[in-house]
Amino acid sequence: MSQVAQLRHDLRTPVNHIVGYAEMLLEDLPAPAHERERAALEGTLVAARDALQAITLVLAPTRDEVDAGEVEGLYARLADPQRRIADAVRGLLAAAGEAPTPTFADDLARILAAAERLVPRERAPAAGAATTTAARGDGQARILVVDDEPGNRDLLQRRLERDGYAVICAGGGREALAAVGREAVDLVLLDMLMPDMDGLAVLQHLKGDPATRDLPVIVISALDDLHAVARCIEAGAEDYLPKPFDPVILRARLAGSLQTKRWRDQERDQLRALGYVTAAASAVEGGTYQPGTLSEVAARGDAIGRLARVMDRMAVQVRERESRLRERLDELRSEIGVARRSIDTASVGDGPTFRSGERLGTRYEILSVLGRGGMGTVYRARDLELGEEVAIKTVRPELVSDETFRERFKDEIRLARRISHRNVVRTHDFGETGGVWYLTMEYVEGITLRELLDTRGRLAASVALAVGTQLAECLAVAHEVGVIHRDIKPQNLLLDADGVLKVLDFGVARLAERSAGLTEAGLILGTPAYMSPEQITSEPVDERADLYAAGAVLYECLTGRPPLEAASMVSLIARVLADEPPAPSTIVPDVPPALDDVVLQLLAKRPQDRPPSAAVLVERLQALA
Repeated sequence: MSQVAQLRHDLRTPVNHIVGYAEMLLEDLPAPAHERERAALEGTLVAARDALQAITLVLAPTRDEVDAGEVEGLYARLADPQRRIADAVRGLLAAAGEAPTPTFADDLARILAAAERLVPRERAPAAGAATTTAARGDGQARILVVDDEPGNRDLLQRRLERDGYAVICAGGGREALAAVGREAVDLVLLDMLMPDMDGLAVLQHLKGDPATRDLPVIVISALDDLHAVARCIEAGAEDYLPKPFDPVILRARLAGSLQTKRWRDQERDQLRALGYVTAAASAVEGGTYQPGTLSEVAARGDAIGRLARVMDRMAVQVRERESRLRERLDELRSEIGVARRSIDTASVGDGPTFRSGERLGTRYEILSVLGRGGMGTVYRARDLELGEEVAIKTVRPELVSDETFRERFKDEIRLARRISHRNVVRTHDFGETGGVWYLTMEYVEGITLRELLDTRGRLAASVALAVGTQLAECLAVAHEVGVIHRDIKPQNLLLDADGVLKVLDFGVARLAERSAGLTEAGLILGTPAYMSPEQITSEPVDERADLYAAGAVLYECLTGRPPLEAASMVSLIARVLADEPPAPSTIVPDVPPALDDVVLQLLAKRPQDRPPSAAVLVERLQALA
């Protein structure tokens, strides 16, 4: 194959790629929804055909050879269509939000890569920084020749220009440094012995300045002793050529040094772009990312550009999801506010063991009664030693009558205290005074989910998701440290005024289970409507028992009633073990089908048919946002 035929092949191939991908993208983009994208791609096709016409004109199939001037002219003519194609594609990449097709960004990147092959990088118009090796407006890499002898300068200049380089000359060291500061230089050819400032001093100055540290320097000198060579190489010279130099060796050294600089420039450019992406990732994590921040990096046609585009899309999606979560919490806070105004705080139950003003031991002053449960009575109290309000739950005597049970209970409390999460009510201590055993825990002002459901009825799907997502996040953290709650139900889920869910009684249900089993007292503590089948039948349970209970809670939030109901406890147990609950959407039609699927999977009879973990449940609920 002749050189003309080879060059024609090398230039027509990228044009073929540009036309092929652009035409396929146009076929996939319907009008008028994508008029802007179509206009840019049609402009790309016009530019590609202009490039093809220029190639055919100069490199006609009937020609066997062309001179260097014609080739240079062809590259100069191709620079304009190359620029038009690159500008159009980068504009589409920068403006792309949700990609119109799955391969849209990848196909644009292929077009951009093909356009870059039209004009070799060393012949392409400059894109920016003064020290980049990509050639400038004259289409050539620039070399600074530094020599105090005019004849040496002239010889090098003519040799370099014959090889296609642009040459700048300096007659001394200080003039050379001034030229580097003023001109865009790609490489320095440096003499050693000069009267005003010798070559070694110039070399040390260039390598000591961060702005010129990566500028390649080749020393050409008649001084050829090994000591001088060693000092220059140690100072950072790429090479040291003795005069008279061999043109073949000089040509090879220049090509190698310029290629190395190109790699350094590319690496520095990539590191800078990666720095922008890393900073954007930190901004996403901190909640300060602004969409479009990465538009410049996203316009790149390489892997970093694709990463930036993916990052920007993900950040926008995260921001939108967080906005929807905030809206859910706002709805939940509104529901809580209405419910709190409806609750009759006097209807707590029978008279408390302690009255307001009484003291539990010497440390706690009872302030009010908060409620009653299967374990005992819950009070709001003041810790007189710390000056803080706490919640105190007295424990029914029969549950702690055995010393072995009490020690096990302390172990459970110690384990539960390892859970550190905003959705968990922290348990502080377990103690006894005057024959009364009690738990002290974090005091949270709010209402239980039971009270919210009793006063407001079923919740909107968005509000139910806000409850369910927080519950799943809490269970994921608890299960990670090996704690299973075993008694998840609306009575044990507290909602504060900001809509933050707090789970009560971690570690407490285990005591009731060990001391009462599935006796009548045990069933009071673990309501069958929220208990998994394996828990009811006293089989070994794992984290998936909590997931079943979470499904029952979510079901009641969506429908206003438990998954299964019966007239008696025995009948209810039989139904939990045998019957399948109807889908929530059959009771409330506006429940989304995807949420139906999650709830019914949580309520599967067999643990292995439920989601494998609370972490997976979190992901599925968040995906419904």
